[in-house]
Amino acid sequence: MRRSTLVLVASGFALLSCACGRDSDTARASKAAVSAAAPIGECGHAVCADNFFIDTSPTPGCAPGATCALSVRLVATGAFHINDEYPYRFKADDAKDLQYFGTDGAGRSVFSKAAGDWAKTDPKIGAMTVKFASASAGRKTVAGTLKLSVCSEANCLLEQRQVVVPVEVN
Repeated sequence: MRRSTLVLVASGFALLSCACGRDSDTARASKAAVSAAAPIGECGHAVCADNFFIDTSPTPGCAPGATCALSVRLVATGAFHINDEYPYRFKADDAKDLQYFGTDGAGRSVFSKAAGDWAKTDPKIGAMTVKFASASAGRKTVAGTLKLSVCSEANCLLEQRQVVVPVEVN
């Protein structure tokens, strides 16, 4: 490759790594999840915002009829952190060939902090576990809305973001 092409490629990677405004500590903490994230948006994550991003990672080896899991991982960026007081919740959209196993009193397609589906792993990182099954093999789509909150010393943001994840059931 010519030097100008290498510089252009390197610049592109640098731009992608800054696209969500994440700081270097958060970048190191999320490196493994980014490689397994699906789908990858233009910013390198399933969902990006100014003060957070969301990555997703389905558990490998999902088989027809088996209970499978999907991690929906929230990472606060910059001066923001996970809001410990917020009742995090994921409401899965109806899907033709998917059955959900949420234990929140609001229904089987609802996963929440109150039901034990949310875990904070770091001041800036938390994840919702979504359990599901499909009767048949093939590419399926788990989609839903994540209700979340991240805070800085100055304010807290309350957000609802649509998350769409293709998963392979083999």
